[in-house]
Amino acid sequence: DKENSGNAFGNETELLEKVVQKLAVLSEITMNKSVVDAETMEGLGEGDRAVIQGFQGTSSADTNMWGEEQDSDKEEDSDYEVMLSAQKTMVENAGLSLDLLNSWNLNPLELDKARNHAAAMYFVGPHNHGISFDSVVMASFLESAENGYIKAVPYHNWFHAIDVTHGVYRLLRVCAGEAYLNNSERYALLISAVCHDVGHPGLNNTFLIETAHELALRYNDKSPLENMHCARLFEFASNARCNIFATLPKQQFQDVRKICIEAILHTDNAQHFAMIKEVQMMYEVNSEVLDASREFFNEDPEEFPTREAVDCFRQPESRKLLVKLMLHMADISNSMKPFRICRIWAWQVLEEFFLQGDAERRLGVPVQALNDREKVNRQFSQVGFIEFLVSPLVFAVIKVLPPTESHADQMIQNLKTWHNAWQTDTKPPPTDTEKKALSERVSKLEQKFINVR
Repeated sequence: DKENSGNAFGNETELLEKVVQKLAVLSEITMNKSVVDAETMEGLGEGDRAVIQGFQGTSSADTNMWGEEQDSDKEEDSDYEVMLSAQKTMVENAGLSLDLLNSWNLNPLELDKARNHAAAMYFVGPHNHGISFDSVVMASFLESAENGYIKAVPYHNWFHAIDVTHGVYRLLRVCAGEAYLNNSERYALLISAVCHDVGHPGLNNTFLIETAHELALRYNDKSPLENMHCARLFEFASNARCNIFATLPKQQFQDVRKICIEAILHTDNAQHFAMIKEVQMMYEVNSEVLDASREFFNEDPEEFPTREAVDCFRQPESRKLLVKLMLHMADISNSMKPFRICRIWAWQVLEEFFLQGDAERRLGVPVQALNDREKVNRQFSQVGFIEFLVSPLVFAVIKVLPPTESHADQMIQNLKTWHNAWQTDTKPPPTDTEKKALSERVSKLEQKFINVR
């Protein structure tokens, strides 16, 4: 008996130690105000600080819909097959390849208007979420959304909307979103992607606030762009010919509306580091289950997610996080695309930053560091963007959603390509000291990825 009681005491002590360790990790995540630690920030050069500030701006830095998952919106297999067949026919008639849509090689900038429209219809189609709608109404909604984007804006335009909607569609597929997100959540997520930047003027929130823009005044300086995007989405849908929510019962519409608003508001990059901490917390609380799920995935990708992981993902707070995470990750996914596509989008976003910098200079307001076309080194800025902003999120996400590890791998390849381009294209050439410093940073990030894998 004494031996048994001793073993029991030992087991309880071991369990208590694990609990204390986990609480310590959770406490550290909670207390850290930034993923970039103070010591690292202190040692950053002006260019690196510009990347972080430019990404986040210079801001100092009802839950019924997320209740227990309902089974009321199940889809009939026969209906699904009919829907899928119709969608495939529509895509093929537009001259698009399903293989292309189901890969990361799609670049909407290389498609004409008709093909982008067909791609959007396919991404938001009922076969991806199980909610029926009038296809003519959806076509009108997409046309209104396209017209709502400003063509002259280099980056935050209709092509970016299609790109992000494609990213959400792909993440839902590769991460088996249908196993833990219900129909309303998936529908809301895809529609949010379509409109997440509608009406974007090519100016960031910091500029709008600094210049007392009408949007900043209307929304009291709180995510003015994202609030406007949400409002525009539901303005479109308030028109009968564009009301893609007309088939939904009142309660389901209210749920979808709340999900859309929550997801779009969290595309504000000021929320970025808080979201990373949420993902880290989710992992630490469920590490045993998620580690096991990842092991199964590594042995057989078809085994993801495990039943235990699904139970974890189906928790209300987990679903709430996963919805906004998928939209945000798709929104900043350019660094995880094949380099040819990654480079095109990088040039687009930098040109938009530079145009804002030109406007800041004309208005006599401070030129945000990443917006000065005379000072910013394009390749160097992309290294910093990956190192300080994209990689912390991706490294946290792959512990929860292991199918995203391939995105991390592509991101590291792109990092090395940007690094090489910086060394060869920079004029005047970087000094040996500068080369050594950046090489060490790149190597350090590669090692981090190896440790996370």
